[in-house]
Parts: sequence; C-alpha cells; structure tokens
Amino acid sequence: MTAHKSPAIFSQSGFSLVELLIAMVISLLAMSAILAANLGQSRSYNTQLQIASARQKARSAIAMLRADLLMADRFNDAGPTLVDFVRRDGVHVRYQWSANDTNGNGLAPELLRQDAAGMQVFVEGIDGIEFFYHFASGPPSTAPNPAQLNGIAEVTISLVSRADGRDPHFRDSDTYRTASGQPWALNESGTTAAPASNNLNNPLPLNDNFHRRFWQESVACRNMVP
Repeated sequence: MTAHKSPAIFSQSGFSLVELLIAMVISLLAMSAILAANLGQSRSYNTQLQIASARQKARSAIAMLRADLLMADRFNDAGPTLVDFVRRDGVHVRYQWSANDTNGNGLAPELLRQDAAGMQVFVEGIDGIEFFYHFASGPPSTAPNPAQLNGIAEVTISLVSRADGRDPHFRDSDTYRTASGQPWALNESGTTAAPASNNLNNPLPLNDNFHRRFWQESVACRNMVP
C-alpha cells in the first residue's frame, strides 16, 4: 500500500490589531485627501459661477446700452442714473437705475429699461450705474440742463454688477470709481441717499461676500454729432 501524507495545515490567524489600525489610518488619510480635493473643486466651481454671473450681467447691460445709445437721435432727459432718448428708428428708450426690488427676489438694485413694450426690469444685481455726458463743446457733466441735451456727443457708462449669491470664502477688497468721481450714494431719483448703502465711489473696500465686476465704456452718439 502507498502511504498518504496528511496535507500541511497553515496558520489561520488573521490581521493583527496593529495591522488593522494601520490599514484604517491609511484609509482615513486617503479618504480625507479625496474629500479635501472634492471640496476644493466644489468651492472653485462655485466661485467661477459667481464670477460668471456678475460678468454676464455687466455684459448684458453694456451691450444693450451701447446698441441703443449708438442710435440715439434726440435726448429727452439725462441724469447720473437715468437716460431718456428717442432712437433714429423712432423708438423711445429709457434706462433708469432703481434701488427697489421689483421682482421681490432679493436681487435689487436693478437696472430698468423702457421701450415700446413698457418699463421692465432689464438686469438685476446692478449695485450702481452712472451716466457721464460729454458735449460737442463745454465740460462733461452727470446732470445736463435742458439746453445741453441736444449737444450730447458721447456717454461714459460706469457700472458695477453683483453676483446672485454670496461666496463665504470671498471678501471684496476692491474699490470702485465712476468716470465723474462723484459720490455714488444715489437713490433712484438721482439724489444722495442716506445712509450710503450703494456708494461705489467707496474709499474703502466693501469687505462683503459678493463677487462684483466693474465696467466702464464710452459710447459715441453718432447721430448727435454734427
């Protein structure tokens, strides 16, 4: 008969407590690194959304203002926060900055635009706007008198737009200056507001959690130039 040997029995002992603890620590470190990376990406994504929101508002407002002012044929009214004119095609257009929250969604102040369809909220989250008028002759002004309206040759628009939401990791350290350099604490009627809650000629940073974009552009009123 052939003798059969019994198979060798290997040790069945598992991981030691020390090995388990080391494995847990390594797993926790890896998970922490992954979580930190995801949080960083999420924060960066939110920041980019807020910046894009503020930038898009400024671009939309300036693009329409530029298109309308290029066609301006006759000014009816003009002030630091409003401009009213008739375009070459006969359309009556009015822009006016308002501190009111017309839509009740918390995104005031607003830029209003009126045309044949009536007055509507054009862009929300416009912290301030200034129209600075240049004339064919004479010094520029933010408040032309009636006799100067027909002499407006160019309008410089200073505008600050604000993102829809707050970024808790951001502090607005910028200061803003309009073309005229006059105090920006203006209410919708164009007079100084108290308190100065919307002062974009701010000597100190706003230090809040909103991303903003400042845009300044001069538009020649080509139909007004003799």
